[in-house]
Amino acid sequence: MKKTSIVLSAGFLIGCANAHAQSSVLLFGVLDEGINYTNNVGGKSSWQMASGDLSTSRWGIKGNEDLGG
Repeated sequence: MKKTSIVLSAGFLIGCANAHAQSSVLLFGVLDEGINYTNNVGGKSSWQMASGDLSTSRWGIKGNEDLGG
């Protein structure tokens, strides 16, 4: 009888633990960068970091939390 009570109690606690919703955090972003190489007739050249011109660079955080409602 005592083993049955322990097993039922443990099963109940495990079931309650799984009933809670999981919270989550998502990090996301876009990095749009490029490298320009310029070479001219005067024999000079340069490397420059520049925008990739496809979109703007951005990042964000998205979270989800169950408030029990």
